[in-house]
Amino acid sequence: MAVSHRKFEVGERIYHQDYGVGMVVEVRPRPFFDVLEVAFEDGVRRLNSNHPKVGEVPARVPETPSRPNPHTETKPSRPKRGSTAVPRPRRAERNGTTEAKVAITDLDGPAKSESADAIQELAPESEPAAETPPRFAFTDAEALSLDQGSVEELLRLTTPTGDLGAGFLFHVQAARLSLTHGFRDLLALSAVRDMDRHDFQVNAVLRVLRQMRGRAILADEVGLGKTIEAGLILKEYVLRGLVRRALVLTPVSLMSQWREELRHKFDLPFEIRTRGERWADHPFLIASIDTAKTERHREEIGAAEFDLLIVDEAHRVRNHLTQGWKFVDALSLKYLLLLTATPVQNDLRELYNLVTLLKPGALGTYRAFRKEFMVRGDKRLPKNTRTLARMLSRVMVRTSRSSTALPFPNREVKILPFEMTKEERALYDGVAEFVRDAVELAAEKDAPRWNFLLMVLQKEMGSSAVAATRTLERCRPMFEGGKQARALRKLIDIGRAVKRQSKAEGLVELIKEQDGDKVIVFTQFRRTLEFLEQRLSEEGIRAALFHGSLDPKRKDQAIEAFRGKIPVLLSTEAGGEGRNLQFCRNVVNYDLPWNPMRIEQRIGRVHRLGQTRDTRIWNFSTRDTVEDHVLSILHRKIQMFELVIGEMDMVLGHWSDRESFENEVFRIWTRVRNPEERRLAFEEFGDQLALARQRHERVKDFDESIFSRLEISPALAGEEGEG
Repeated sequence: MAVSHRKFEVGERIYHQDYGVGMVVEVRPRPFFDVLEVAFEDGVRRLNSNHPKVGEVPARVPETPSRPNPHTETKPSRPKRGSTAVPRPRRAERNGTTEAKVAITDLDGPAKSESADAIQELAPESEPAAETPPRFAFTDAEALSLDQGSVEELLRLTTPTGDLGAGFLFHVQAARLSLTHGFRDLLALSAVRDMDRHDFQVNAVLRVLRQMRGRAILADEVGLGKTIEAGLILKEYVLRGLVRRALVLTPVSLMSQWREELRHKFDLPFEIRTRGERWADHPFLIASIDTAKTERHREEIGAAEFDLLIVDEAHRVRNHLTQGWKFVDALSLKYLLLLTATPVQNDLRELYNLVTLLKPGALGTYRAFRKEFMVRGDKRLPKNTRTLARMLSRVMVRTSRSSTALPFPNREVKILPFEMTKEERALYDGVAEFVRDAVELAAEKDAPRWNFLLMVLQKEMGSSAVAATRTLERCRPMFEGGKQARALRKLIDIGRAVKRQSKAEGLVELIKEQDGDKVIVFTQFRRTLEFLEQRLSEEGIRAALFHGSLDPKRKDQAIEAFRGKIPVLLSTEAGGEGRNLQFCRNVVNYDLPWNPMRIEQRIGRVHRLGQTRDTRIWNFSTRDTVEDHVLSILHRKIQMFELVIGEMDMVLGHWSDRESFENEVFRIWTRVRNPEERRLAFEEFGDQLALARQRHERVKDFDESIFSRLEISPALAGEEGEG
């Protein structure tokens, strides 16, 4: 319901009153809002035209349209550009001094003077106007000057408590924003946690906000924190009320990493979209770009009206003929961030396509771009580089590792081989044959469900006998009466008989050798975690536990304990996401994930910006296991541990955009029974990945050659002005 709204001018201040409610809000003089409008452009609604409704009060002036409530409306309407909600205060000079005057102004109409009788008309409709005394007394009917008593009464009016303080908090936020001139200062820097602040990242964020209006390519070299820059930009817009809905599109392998980073560091409640959910169900959403670009999802995503879109690994939408490029191009977005360390992979047309997504026409037509900036006969070689660099600086931020002068510590990678005990080997080989038989016997329609269960069992066997035996026990009812029931019972008996595990004994020795230097031990399974805690406790070694089942408070307590006097952190994959642990430099991969991105996340907790010491990584391995083959491929074939954090996903992208690394590993392990043939199959798989790395290196060198010529830098951008 509408609330009658009038403005009172007292000296240099303006007060707004909702009649019948008694709410008075001080609004700053008009020049403050002129500054805000310039800073926020047309994306921000004017703060002085959106006063909250404090209660359900009958309208006193039917002609006044109802005002939107910013606390209850999901998307309040915004005034048209150029409209004026509150006029400038008027002052009059009398005898050389300024006298307080009252101008009564309808919020949605022009200012006009009214007599005391007009004020009386605003009384409640249930009471006769003649019997209702005026709310305020006026000493001069022509100038409508308030007497001193009325001024004091006006100032004593307070906001009623019915809104639980929402109106007060809204105006506190408005006042805070009014003191921030444009994007001179970043509000987000005081609203993030567990993040190292680097000048090049802050400067990149300011350039995107001030000069690029939130539409930019973040093309920093791998490992410099493009995710952090994108998160800061998003957080800044959210704090200022400019973004209420945001979508992050990223490869499947990086979705959980994005969610943890945005939740933990930026306190943004992002959710990963699951099958069956609508795209509008969550205001902050993460999804696979391959899912989003399909025809059946495009229209729904467009209807969800996201304010900001972040596309990670944006080189995947570099081709204007693909579904991905057309999908992003068709969206109506206020803000768009494209993240890629390699904007160009084949020729300069790809760079033109990415810029066109951000600002169509910024580089002219492709024909004109090709004529002016591409060497004839070689689409990979730019010309007129000074002009091209100046044009790209309007939409691109690119920082090289060499320009930051940041120290990047080395990695010392060691493989520790172990021989299984006799009982462990019998259990491992028995489980492997059991899994292969189950895959063969599974009906085609049930294959995906069985593959998941059997893959987990095989992974657990590579972790610890304790974890695998417990899963075998839980699977027993599923195989009861079947062909494998007898084999299953035998495996359970073997697993229960395992008393000593060679990797656990090796871990105890390794930790003792560190002489108090902190160690993070990663495993994929909770039961292995608990087993290791017990084994270390028997040796008098204290360890903190970190896993996904802990609530946020207990997770923080575990990290703080590890930061303090406890020398060992036993962690599942949850510890590889969203936490900075640079105070430790020793990482033990007790079991090895089949997904290389998981390994990267583990290492990335300690080997990252801010680490001052060389990082030591121990990979535990046992002969003739799946993990042995995976480690051989990653370490020997593609030298994964020499790659910078973030590069492995790019290598996998060159191998396949559709096939999963771990699915290929499981396929070879279960379908090839002959040991020698299996070894050759893994060798061939490794060769494919080695070729993918070579392609990645060529692309990286090509990009470096282009941008070293272009010299994209803040200095060039500064020539354009802030705009």
